[in-house]
Amino acid sequence: MTKTSQLMTKTPEAKATPNIDFLSDLLGSLRLTDVVLFHADFFEPWAVITPDSCGLARVLPIRTEHMIPFHVIASGGFWLELPNGQREFLSEGSAVLLPYGDTHILRGEQPADPVSVGSLLPPPPWHGIQTVRHGGKGAVTRIICGFLQCDEMLFHPLLRNLPPLLQVTPGSDPENNWLVATIRHAANEASLSLPGTRSMLSRLTELMFLEVLRKYMQSLTPNKIGWFAALKDPVVGAALRLLHTKPMDNWDVNRLATAVGASRTVLSDRFKNYLSQPPMQYLTGWRLRLSAQALKTSTAPIKAVALESGYESEAAFSRAFKKHFGSAPADWRKQQLRE
Repeated sequence: MTKTSQLMTKTPEAKATPNIDFLSDLLGSLRLTDVVLFHADFFEPWAVITPDSCGLARVLPIRTEHMIPFHVIASGGFWLELPNGQREFLSEGSAVLLPYGDTHILRGEQPADPVSVGSLLPPPPWHGIQTVRHGGKGAVTRIICGFLQCDEMLFHPLLRNLPPLLQVTPGSDPENNWLVATIRHAANEASLSLPGTRSMLSRLTELMFLEVLRKYMQSLTPNKIGWFAALKDPVVGAALRLLHTKPMDNWDVNRLATAVGASRTVLSDRFKNYLSQPPMQYLTGWRLRLSAQALKTSTAPIKAVALESGYESEAAFSRAFKKHFGSAPADWRKQQLRE
């Protein structure tokens, strides 16, 4: 098979060269949609708990497969606590994203019992940006709270290899100055609620998300492992670019190694070091994620998706798909339609 799948045309064609903006290509395939939900005024003492993605879907007026919560601090400061024990203090001008949509607690500097954020929100439908006020009579912290919708979370390796918390803090790096200014502009835009505010915030949020990812990728040390670290490696990064941009080519380890200018042994060893699996196993998983996307977003027969995914029979495709996703293609597609 040497042609790129017609059912999977959202995967861009590109050559594996350092000049290709691979991160932008991948972010484009994620189909992120950002929606600012509300801005909050929290008065000391205060504390709120935000449920995970599944819990959020039950209290918010928008249904989506996955949510990436984000908080932009317009003024004041608060503690953010994760289930794993991580605790960070965030001050004015900071922005934070939680890629996995984990349950988290926001709390002021004075002790308070957390209340569910869902109990503070007005009943839907919502029109415009909502304002939430909660707490006592002390100092106020103002936050923009919202989320990024991500329908492809389960299929995309990029998001699955991020830490549970990504943040930008003012003053931590001179190169963050423009981002801090963007955060402040977003905070001001949300408070004014002018015509076009939602559209403006949408684009500002996309910029912040991309920059936070870039900062994370640049901060990785040579001894790190995982997908972002692999992308920085000259051998594995070049291989990943080829596998993602031309997934339906007739790849084998020898051809891939030749294409990236390395021996088969070096490619395999470095791939396993960063991603804990050999290149062809990774490619199989990526093709199956693309086939799942095709099942979800098109009405193509399963047999056609199987052929476009590189399988000679529907039965072989169904076995591989069930092993990877836990259910057969037909059952998986029905489940996605119900959700």
